[in-house]
Amino acid sequence: MNIKSTFLTAFIMLFCVLPQAFANVQLEIDEDHDDVMLAVQQGLIQPYSALQAVVSKQLHGRIIKVELEEDDDVWIYELKLIDPNNNIVRVEYEAKTLTILEIKGRGLENIIKVSQ
Repeated sequence: MNIKSTFLTAFIMLFCVLPQAFANVQLEIDEDHDDVMLAVQQGLIQPYSALQAVVSKQLHGRIIKVELEEDDDVWIYELKLIDPNNNIVRVEYEAKTLTILEIKGRGLENIIKVSQ
């Protein structure tokens, strides 16, 4: 399949369950959310709530933008976070395993939580 980019990563059902979690997150709807729901049901994507939990364990910062892309059957969450020093950091997670693929930005030493 071709690249499907920039569509809703937080599913409509989550808006009912976690409205406060989305209060300051920029969301864009460009694609059919049914594709996303089907991918979650098939286990190709972890839900947004699972992503939030992983981000809070791994990184200092607040999510301000979320995008979900599908490229050659690989789904990727693209996040934009703001760290405690107001630096913008971009992070890509593989949507099935929630593994960090890429992280870019200033002050990365301040955003990455150190495991002990």
